Amino acid sequence: MPGRLQYKSALITGAGSGIGLESSLLFAQEGADVLLVDVNLEAAEKAAKLVAERFPNVKALAVKADVSKEADIKAAVDKAVEIFGRLDVMVR
Repeated sequence: MPGRLQYKSALITGAGSGIGLESSLLFAQEGADVLLVDVNLEAAEKAAKLVAERFPNVKALAVKADVSKEADIKAAVDKAVEIFGRLDVMVR
């Protein structure tokens, strides 16, 4: 049975650890492609690898951004649209 979020995309901030990582896993479990955003790129990349390993049918990509900077958030949103063709959900 397809997940409730199949064919959707989500941008998750703070995705390198904690609630952000768990949110990324939950969105991916439901079928959403996820852009994992964190100020720590290495942590975001490790998290994206974990998501991709657990849910190989979704796209999971990492981006470095500081959510306190408007330009970083805009760039992350633009990246999500570029990669996924759309952005359905943003978890901040």
